[in-house]
Amino acid sequence: MLVLRKHLLPLLLLTALTACDQKPSREQQIVASLPLQEAYDHNIERMAKLLAMTHRQVPEEQIREVLRKHLTVEDQRQDLYRLYSEKNFNDQEFALIIEATRDPAKAKALEDTDEGKRLGEKLTGLMRESANDPKVQAIVEQRMREVNIELENMEQPR
Repeated sequence: MLVLRKHLLPLLLLTALTACDQKPSREQQIVASLPLQEAYDHNIERMAKLLAMTHRQVPEEQIREVLRKHLTVEDQRQDLYRLYSEKNFNDQEFALIIEATRDPAKAKALEDTDEGKRLGEKLTGLMRESANDPKVQAIVEQRMREVNIELENMEQPR
């Protein structure tokens, strides 16, 4: 038993040190580096304003609640995981995206470089590709149909 303890402690320490040396996954980097909640809140706010024009009898706060029910922050997080995956962007490209997201001056300066233009075109192309994906379109249409049905039901006199 003493032999087991003698070898177990160094093994546990080695495992712990190895775990500390590992680079965070891309998903962890996205969560740590991108303003997910702020972007989600901004998107919900914009959509609520647009829907308020067609559902005038429903208070905007209720519209936001319905949107949050059907379009979750987790959905947006998963979309960002797919968009900014290692398959789409290498570490250097992703680092530039993070810098540009954090600092508007760096974003503006990056726009004027060939690398920035190429990165912008790549990002736009990937977003367009995702938006044109029939599976993505079907999911978005279904969610918006559910939102509209719920809002229409709220407008019905009781």
